[in-house]
Amino acid sequence: MARKSMNSLDVMAWVASARGYLVGQRVDNVYQEGDLVALKVRGRYGEYLVLEPAVRVHMTSRFRPSGPPQGGIGRALRDVVRDLRIVDVRQVGFDRIVEIAFDGGYKLVAELIPRGVLALVSPNGDLLASTMYFDLKDRSLRRGRPYSYPPLRLEDPFTVEPRRIVELVRGSRASDLVRALVLSVGVPGEAAEEALRRAGVSPSVSPQSLTEAQAESISSSLMSIREEALSGSGYLVVSGGRPVEADPFRPSLPSDEVRPYVTLDEALDELFARPPQAGLAAKVEAERQRLLASLERARREAAEYQAMSSELELQANLVASHYHEVEEALGCLRGGGAQCGTIVKSFDRRTGEVVLVLEGHEVKARVYEGVDELIKRLYREAGELRAKSQRASSAEAEVLARLSRLEEEVRVQELAQAARRRKRAWYERYHWLVTSSGLLAVGGRDADQNESLVRKLLGDDDIFLHADIHGAPAVVLFTGGQRPPDDDIAEAAVLTAAYSRAWKEGMGSVSVYWALGSQVSKSPPSGEYLTKGAFMVYGKKNYLQPLRLELYLGVALDEDGLPVIVVGPERVVSPQSLSYVRLVPGDEKVDDLAQHVLEALEKRSPRPELVRAIDVSEVASRLPGRGRVAGSWAGGAAGVRRPRTGPSRPNT
Repeated sequence: MARKSMNSLDVMAWVASARGYLVGQRVDNVYQEGDLVALKVRGRYGEYLVLEPAVRVHMTSRFRPSGPPQGGIGRALRDVVRDLRIVDVRQVGFDRIVEIAFDGGYKLVAELIPRGVLALVSPNGDLLASTMYFDLKDRSLRRGRPYSYPPLRLEDPFTVEPRRIVELVRGSRASDLVRALVLSVGVPGEAAEEALRRAGVSPSVSPQSLTEAQAESISSSLMSIREEALSGSGYLVVSGGRPVEADPFRPSLPSDEVRPYVTLDEALDELFARPPQAGLAAKVEAERQRLLASLERARREAAEYQAMSSELELQANLVASHYHEVEEALGCLRGGGAQCGTIVKSFDRRTGEVVLVLEGHEVKARVYEGVDELIKRLYREAGELRAKSQRASSAEAEVLARLSRLEEEVRVQELAQAARRRKRAWYERYHWLVTSSGLLAVGGRDADQNESLVRKLLGDDDIFLHADIHGAPAVVLFTGGQRPPDDDIAEAAVLTAAYSRAWKEGMGSVSVYWALGSQVSKSPPSGEYLTKGAFMVYGKKNYLQPLRLELYLGVALDEDGLPVIVVGPERVVSPQSLSYVRLVPGDEKVDDLAQHVLEALEKRSPRPELVRAIDVSEVASRLPGRGRVAGSWAGGAAGVRRPRTGPSRPNT
């Protein structure tokens, strides 16, 4: 089975090499495909540095950008690090974490551990953007808060002394030597297998029987692997014609299974040669199977420890009930007696270990151990095993929680994909809302859309609305030929007020007027000229009461149960939405504000997974400009209101 991610030795080797060709290079551009981020920067191999959380970091010649990132960490990276120089590349501890530092103190952290993230960190250590946000027991990742590393492995396992290797391996509960080196010493699995091959030690050797001479050979092999890894070369292991492993050292395998490369980047590029998201389902399933295996192991260990604890408690009770018999037997053995009672099954004079049989149960004792000491020891060991059982049970609960989170993540990913594929109504290209009585109001996002709305869609009986300020969208309320209620006109007016220049200038309110479509013309008075998106309104303008600059934004569900962003006044947004927020002008940047809006919506929503499925760029596209969240609420959750009116002209 092919490797799914880089290990800690790969990271160490890649960082040592990358420092030589990346430090001093300028970032020309940034691209994003799913969770994969690509920095366009010249290297020894390829021109793109790809970073994929929980998987890899290396140069590639395969990446082909599909366009600029629309939001998320890709957009943040493009805004912050484009044109900056890379000043350092380092491995954090001896873990699967790469830190790339740029001019000005910015850092990009690539966590290649399971559930790892890509994180953009500010000079003062705050998280600017990430591929994922969460709150866990031991770690929180939230925008604007200090970035914290996951728990780290700091010790280099390739430099551990032989005596320490013996100590760690013998103390392992692993069934074989490879697992013991991986779990207890921290050596990556591929390197552990290679170290044993070079040392001439069989992987089937029991960890508990490892000798110091064998540990010496293993230690020497580990050091040679480490030194070789720093050479910069790469090797691809092939099985059945398919790449299964990339290493910074040459594995001791048949030559037809190993392909050498000049650089580690080339080998890694071959191993991970696939579309960025092609392996998502496989990665999810692999993680699920890993968690299920962990769950089974935790349950088995909890049961075993509990059974062993109960057995030791029973033995302690049996010793107490046979106190004098045990005391006489041990005393006899200490005195050199050969026949010391029927309860003595065996006695090793060299080690002093005694096996007693009490009511069919074997009890291991020590000849120079008093009976009281024996009882205390058995109770103590029973308590230690009971504590291990409890820890295993806690581990079981944690694994179950992680399985639940994984399943939720899958649901969110599926929802997000479905939401992106959702068929959009024609009017969703514009600013839009559906009034309380079901009338459609549409506003232009720019001069071209303003022009199109009025020239192609505005009917004589429709309502034209505009804020009384230069730089406001033209808004059309489609009436279906009927005089609309005043409340509907006021609701539509919110679009031109909120998306006008008044919001960007931080004004408290703005005047809005309306007129019939028949009063609006593109023909200026004689001798005058109208720019694109500008119109003349002839006759009476009907002014509304000045509108307070505020906009409500909510998440509603369409007919297929997919999330849709709705905006407008509260009486329009609240009934439709799962949750909604009130926005007012402020100083928070649009991208930051969009993230805070999603966080507020998620907290209030009865179905937070639906909010998490919304791309932050979609929220950003519905914001009038800089602002702040002035409140958040749960909504009526009635679903998206569809319009009963539309343009009377056919040019939709």
